[in-house]
Amino acid sequence: MNSRTSTPSATTADPTDHATSSWRWALLFGGAGGLALGIQTYLLRDYVVALQGDEAAVGLGLASWLAGIALGALLGRPIARGRPGVTASALFGMLSIAGAVSIVIARLGRTVVHAPVGELLALGPSLVLSLLVFSLPGALVGALFVSLAAAARQHGMADTRAVSRLYVFESIGSLCAGLLVSLVLVPLVSPFRGVAIVIALSVAAAIPAAWAKLLAGRWGLIALLAAAVAASWPRIADRVELATEQARFASLVQGVPLLDFADTPYQHLDVGAGEARSLYASGMYVGSFPDPTEDELRADRLMLLAEHPRRVLALGGLETGTLRFCLQHGVERLDLVTLDRRAFELELRHADKLDRAAVADPRVHVVFDDPRRFLARPGEPYDLVLLLQPDPSTLLLARNTTIEFDRLIARRLAPDGVYVARFAAGPNTQAGETGVLGATLYRTERAVFPVVHAVAEPEPLLVAGTSPTAVTLSPDRLAQRWRSRHISSDVFVPELLPQLFPPERTAALESDLSQAAATAQLSTDDRPASFLHALALRQQVAQSAWAPVLTWAARHPLWLAALSLVPSVLMLGAQRLLRPAPARRLAAFHATAITGACGMAWSLMLFFSFQTRVGALYSAVGALVALFMLGLAVGGAIAARHLSLRKAQVAALLASLVLTAAFLGFGALASWPHLSTALHATLLIVAGIATGGVFPSAAASLLADGGGVRAAASWIELADHAGAAVAALFVAVLLVPVLGLTLAATLMVALQVLVMGAVVLAPRRSGESVVAGG
Repeated sequence: MNSRTSTPSATTADPTDHATSSWRWALLFGGAGGLALGIQTYLLRDYVVALQGDEAAVGLGLASWLAGIALGALLGRPIARGRPGVTASALFGMLSIAGAVSIVIARLGRTVVHAPVGELLALGPSLVLSLLVFSLPGALVGALFVSLAAAARQHGMADTRAVSRLYVFESIGSLCAGLLVSLVLVPLVSPFRGVAIVIALSVAAAIPAAWAKLLAGRWGLIALLAAAVAASWPRIADRVELATEQARFASLVQGVPLLDFADTPYQHLDVGAGEARSLYASGMYVGSFPDPTEDELRADRLMLLAEHPRRVLALGGLETGTLRFCLQHGVERLDLVTLDRRAFELELRHADKLDRAAVADPRVHVVFDDPRRFLARPGEPYDLVLLLQPDPSTLLLARNTTIEFDRLIARRLAPDGVYVARFAAGPNTQAGETGVLGATLYRTERAVFPVVHAVAEPEPLLVAGTSPTAVTLSPDRLAQRWRSRHISSDVFVPELLPQLFPPERTAALESDLSQAAATAQLSTDDRPASFLHALALRQQVAQSAWAPVLTWAARHPLWLAALSLVPSVLMLGAQRLLRPAPARRLAAFHATAITGACGMAWSLMLFFSFQTRVGALYSAVGALVALFMLGLAVGGAIAARHLSLRKAQVAALLASLVLTAAFLGFGALASWPHLSTALHATLLIVAGIATGGVFPSAAASLLADGGGVRAAASWIELADHAGAAVAALFVAVLLVPVLGLTLAATLMVALQVLVMGAVVLAPRRSGESVVAGG
């Protein structure tokens, strides 16, 4: 996803003996790959925060990044003709600076696109912001690799295979940078320090080539290295970090000063100062604390929903005020499970001392683990399970609202246990996208639990379980529970229960939900329907033109799938009308464009699947992108030696079938998250190999018809990046939310079948055998 195809320029300079310099070239290409991937990773993380945690930001960002690469590669050829070594050195420095500047743009971008303070970004402004953040560094990446390839050829690497090997080192550098950022820098240092370290290491890798005069500007690179090392010094990096964080927070929240912030492996957190502390996760409001009166009312309301809450499981959301009041209800053990240790520590640092004391209570056991992994392990059943997260407007939240998650809850619930979860409810009636989202969550729970009740005010809750007597919202029954516990309170009295659980309003809400649930879809790991409806709701609230498109697509998924096949069908039809040579060229263009689109679709679908099953996309995105890049390089190297276009396309079709089968089988790995992680990593490499294998084969096909090297490279690069950029946009904001992972993967199989038909039906050249293929 940095430089997806290798399209080096022709050499004009006298070749020299490069045997002793090969390691310098390898180090240079590896450093350039690491620089591009490192910058891309940090930009994606900050852009996700700008879109308030929406994982669709990954697709939008990659679309702009790839469009920038295509433009940069196009412009890089003419500017690298004269002195490619000088051009490459200048571009290396410009990319380093642009990476740091683009992070600032990502943090201040909401102000640049005139987004109202605190409001959601619609699709249009989101696209504009992605172009502002990603297109310039992407263009510099595209121009940089064209210049580096030209410089390598100028210094004697005229063999295409030799240059192709350098692109393998570029992918290895990308992989190293992805692992370094995801596993070391993100957990240990702030983003600006991390970017400075990536720049310093990448520039250091380029200096040996510059010192041997393979690259110009060695003193400039040394100065850049010194500047990057200085910028990584905490006193400098932390000041920049604080200033930009304050500016970003001001664009999200009006009139509230920033008190503290943290960048965790799972999300970005901000704490606002004021009479009460306000907590924001990836730009989304989570809650305020402390508020003892509201906290006590909330705790009593929740705990009364269980007849005997001796063993309680809380999946986050209690530690900042509610917990100490929950413990008054006869709790013998309360397991507080949270995925994000750093987020928990940040909240606790600003919590009231009484709340910190409650966390230290011997009955409270804090477990830092993925709730899914915790629930999948055997253990004693719980009397009460609480899930008090915000509405599932992101995959990180939607993964806790699927039928697979509810089944994990049911396995750990006592026979008379109760499961309580927040959900989306309208103030008066279940209408619009809010109503659809609430109905989806209601139907999903009804598919697992025999008894499900709902209450709207003051906090919308779904109350589920297996026992009709234990699962109740009756004010009289709840009052009996309160009196039996002999709790002394200045805030709560049983006379409040008819207001907290109004029977008429509860009955009307459940009636609305039951009617809407009849046509609502289940939320599954493969297709978190709550993610789609929450996404549509976000676009509706932001008054985006995309909202009616999402609504139409959700109602007509098969039409959406059919429309996605139209461009490929049209190209196949046009091919049949052309003469042999143009038909073969169109077949090569068709194969490259569709496989480029499928490769991007596969990688994004695996990213989203990883987020659903593992929940760590925010920290692991760099490593995941790098694995796909590694696959691209391996596939390209294999195809350059052994594969015709037909054979490469057969490999891509087989890979699409394997990936579709994998999406069907991921559900069986719910209890083995580590195996799921390894499988996602392997499949990303497979997807990269299948994608990368088509590009050199298609280029060879164009060259066999008499096209020039530069023309062939230009057409292949245009087709690849155009297909990938379009896929990055539409897969993230339309196909996966509407179709789900398996159906979207099946759509990629259909596209590959059409491309296979185009390649097989293309007229053969004179003397070309059926077995050899073009």
